[in-house]
Amino acid sequence: MITSMLTRRRHRAVWRDPVRKLRTLQGFAETEEDGGKDLAAAAVRVSDADLRGHLERHSADELRHAELFRKRARELESQTAHLAHSGEQSDKPYDLSSRRPGVELDSHGFYNSGLFDELGEVAYVAMLHVAEQRAAQLLAMHRDLNDSDAETRAVFDQVLRDEHYHVAYTQRLLERWRADGREHEVRSALRAARRSRFAGARKRLGTRSAAGFSKVVLYLLYWTALAPLALVARISRDKSQWQAPPAAAGDEDQSQY
Repeated sequence: MITSMLTRRRHRAVWRDPVRKLRTLQGFAETEEDGGKDLAAAAVRVSDADLRGHLERHSADELRHAELFRKRARELESQTAHLAHSGEQSDKPYDLSSRRPGVELDSHGFYNSGLFDELGEVAYVAMLHVAEQRAAQLLAMHRDLNDSDAETRAVFDQVLRDEHYHVAYTQRLLERWRADGREHEVRSALRAARRSRFAGARKRLGTRSAAGFSKVVLYLLYWTALAPLALVARISRDKSQWQAPPAAAGDEDQSQY
């Protein structure tokens, strides 16, 4: 619950900054286009006519989503051309689905279409199902964060209607394969798909945590070790500066003559 609130707060800042909002819509368009092209490439490898039809429609949906996001970005571009985003905010827009180092997923979170022959239809559809479930959750959150922008919210509403279909058709295919006696294969494929997404999230969290921890360590090291040592060194240096010795008593008596 707390994590969800923090996530919404962080993303709300993106949509409040006009320039970051524009760049985020453009980033969403690129992500959707990437997914559409990958689905089209996978569809030609499919022998199951039912699955091929769904993948072709899915691909067309993603490409249409890309144009919807680009169209809205163009509408906002003229309004933000003279603006500069807040210097207090990161220049990085929100990315719908970051690429995962070491995992062969595209920017939409789909397995690269080249892996379809190796993985098989069950693993590919399981991956699509998990990816689309996550996408639907994210898009619903971003739609709600645009309550004050009816036009942008309407774009998310259109995209979400298709996302619900994507979740439904992949679920139906998986249930059909279960009924055909492939329960273990479906269960293993879903587990692997969820594990790959969790591993990617864990890696990103680990990177952010390591960076934050390093900053804390350096801060503590400076104030507990480096700063006191620098102060001691400065005091020692001041004490070590040469000063003329005081005149001896005999010298003072001689100076009187």
